[in-house]
Amino acid sequence: MNIRDNLDKITWSFLNRGIYLVWGLFNLVIIAFTAPTDYGLYFLITQVVTFLSSVSDSFSLQGIIQFSNKKDDRPKINSIALGLQSVFLLIIPLLLIVFRYQFAEMINEDSFVQISYFLPVITLFFIPRTFAYKILARDLNYKTSFFIDVMNFGTMVLILGWYIFSNGTLSFDNLLHSYLISAILSGTMSIIILFKSAKFDLKGKFKLSQYLNFTVPWTVHSVFSASIKYLDVLVISLALNTENSLLIIAYYGSAKTLFKVFEQMSDGVSSLVYPSAMKHIEDKNKVQSIMTKSTSFVLLINLLIFLVLELGGAEFMILNILPVKFHYALDYFKIMLIASLFIPFASLSMILTALNKIKKVVFISILASMSALITIFIFSKTESLHLVSMGIVIYYAIIGILSLYFVKKYIGFPLLDLFRALPDTLNFYKSLKKSK
Repeated sequence: MNIRDNLDKITWSFLNRGIYLVWGLFNLVIIAFTAPTDYGLYFLITQVVTFLSSVSDSFSLQGIIQFSNKKDDRPKINSIALGLQSVFLLIIPLLLIVFRYQFAEMINEDSFVQISYFLPVITLFFIPRTFAYKILARDLNYKTSFFIDVMNFGTMVLILGWYIFSNGTLSFDNLLHSYLISAILSGTMSIIILFKSAKFDLKGKFKLSQYLNFTVPWTVHSVFSASIKYLDVLVISLALNTENSLLIIAYYGSAKTLFKVFEQMSDGVSSLVYPSAMKHIEDKNKVQSIMTKSTSFVLLINLLIFLVLELGGAEFMILNILPVKFHYALDYFKIMLIASLFIPFASLSMILTALNKIKKVVFISILASMSALITIFIFSKTESLHLVSMGIVIYYAIIGILSLYFVKKYIGFPLLDLFRALPDTLNFYKSLKKSK
């Protein structure tokens, strides 16, 4: 993927991820005005919802990009995807309502009984938003995705800002209301966009079985990979099962909020690399070039940020920005930083997906996730609770190392290309200078 020719798409993709970065920074404001137990409960609930959305994305929507080359069948593929997504995101929340008392007892939080009634409404409006994201990603239309995210996160910022201005503090109810209203507004906006950008039809040669043959194994991968990203807090809650569990989740969640800067950057790159790799899948050299260039750039950026934060930046940021009640998050965050060095290689799993090596991706995901969750559970039982962050490190280390190994095996990855970001940046700068 030539940077200059695709500068517009790259710019909008990173602006889109920039919104998540700004939202992550605003979370520091939320943390400052919220009691740790309220923030811990909010973080737990939103992680469960995001987990369901992530698994639904893999089961229902990933095929939209995987089969993007079948342009004549796109209306039927869209219909299959939307049907599967609707069933999944409506049935699971209803099951959580049915078993709300059991789930509340499992996480030692009685208030989940009332919270569960909001889940079907939230996931109902998640359906058009996440579907629109995938359609737009297939077409590399990150400009429109950007404005959907502005509606989503902008709504929450305005509502929570009003609560802060009016009350001087934030409660769990305030957080939940903003989350619900933003889901409704961004979901409605997505419905309008889909009327213009997506077509649906049940006619065509493409079969449901073809779709499921890809998405079912990919969903197994997603369940495990999403579990470490979103259900790690549930493991901590189950392992501790005390009144202090929400407090520990608040510290851990604060650290993860800061760490998401690295994850969002990686997701932004993957959202460009995967569709581009699919378009050029028959050209091994082209795929290799896309892969090595993206990995090198992310590695260089992560390494620079890692050094700044480890050499005092983390202490300055947390001790001066977060309120005293959240300063314990520093110990959790500094351990998570190690994982940032493996994230660029973890993104290579998307190349394996493009190569249709789904079994390898599932194997890596299961191994990494189980190892990470076991690590989190074990350290949750010790006095050194900040070491639960080692689960994140182990997850990305296993994903990164094994993805690099298999990619190198199938299409090659010249190790010297890890440093290509430096000459590529210099050449890009020279070409811009000449064009002026």
